[in-house]
Amino acid sequence: MDKLQFVLGGSTWINLVNTKYSSNKQTVDILHNPSKTIQWMGENNLLRESDSLAIENEKDSLVPIIEELQSLRDFSNVILSDLKQHGELTLNTIEQLKILVEQINVSLTIVSKHNKLILVSEGITARDHVLYNIVYSIINTLDSISIDRIRKCEHQDCILHFVDTSKSGKRRWCSMELCGNRKKAADFYARKNKK
Repeated sequence: MDKLQFVLGGSTWINLVNTKYSSNKQTVDILHNPSKTIQWMGENNLLRESDSLAIENEKDSLVPIIEELQSLRDFSNVILSDLKQHGELTLNTIEQLKILVEQINVSLTIVSKHNKLILVSEGITARDHVLYNIVYSIINTLDSISIDRIRKCEHQDCILHFVDTSKSGKRRWCSMELCGNRKKAADFYARKNKK
């Protein structure tokens, strides 16, 4: 999986769902590979410099983060299932989300960027920071994006999801390069073979 695939979902929590994908009819799980997991977290801006250093110095500190990511990925799939089946989150899912939020320790800090002060929320630990950003992504997506724009790729062999941010709202593929072209090529050869 290349860097583009780490972020093609368009939202961090969708990108987390996409850490499990299909390749050559086999399921691949990025979270089973610690170095790929670190790369995925980096591409999704989930690690502060201090978090990266801590993980690099204490390899065992990555294990609980990976376990949390796996659990949060399962929960994100529950959210996708709720949206598909009910068009909204069920009360049970909302309660689970509230419980998750209560377990994340966050602090506020002020950073200076381009001569402006910005109030920033960040997790106390690397675990808290990763989880906070993913939960924030869930809430932000559900608050700002129409649910019908959260989709599964239409290619029959693909299990990836994405947030359709296209103007027309008619995006069908996780990526034109990955699945759109494959589908178009398959259709072309099918038509050619019929002649």
